[in-house]
Amino acid sequence: MIDNKYVLGLCVVGFYCSMVFSENDILWDFGVVIRSSNIQNYHNDAIHQHPTNQEVFQPKINAVITDPFVPPVKSTLSSQLSDPSVIILPEKIMKLISEKNISQISKEAIKYYFKKNYRYVIELLHQRDLDMLSEQHRSDLEYLLADAFYHTGEHKKALVQVLSLLKQNKSDRLYLLLSMIYESLGNNNTANEHYLKLIDQFPNSDYIISAKIKSRILGQH
Repeated sequence: MIDNKYVLGLCVVGFYCSMVFSENDILWDFGVVIRSSNIQNYHNDAIHQHPTNQEVFQPKINAVITDPFVPPVKSTLSSQLSDPSVIILPEKIMKLISEKNISQISKEAIKYYFKKNYRYVIELLHQRDLDMLSEQHRSDLEYLLADAFYHTGEHKKALVQVLSLLKQNKSDRLYLLLSMIYESLGNNNTANEHYLKLIDQFPNSDYIISAKIKSRILGQH
């Protein structure tokens, strides 16, 4: 068995030989020759075979920064179009109004009422001569006009319209609408009075349940 001191001595001699006989970065290490040129070539090959992410992904990005300022453009539309009270009616409605075709106007008004387009209803029926229509038909259209005023927030116009209709003929729907108008105007006592009139005078009305509920609520305040 080889003495440990003898083996250690061989290792020291080998290392000393590597240091002494190395030339131009050629290292001798127990019979293995490592040249610096080989190391460089290996490094180059490794780069070509396994390129780094930095070398593979080098996209050229040309950033384009737009100017966030948008210059104002003078509107060619009339300033009146920004007024919500100004209604641009369809061409066919304008034609009906110009022709004063009351029969067609009433049909269009009813159609737009059920579509809840109350502004069109007002434009079609307000200050329109409905005398040529039957009394019932005229009364129905005038009620639609009053209800359209109410739904568009023109409560005072709605009030005048309903009070005028009540002088001609009392009905449960007019009392109900009148009560809602007074309620919207903040006059709850008067609103409750008309709810009670509806309940008293029209006990079989389709609106009786709604009137009782509203009257009970207003009576608690």
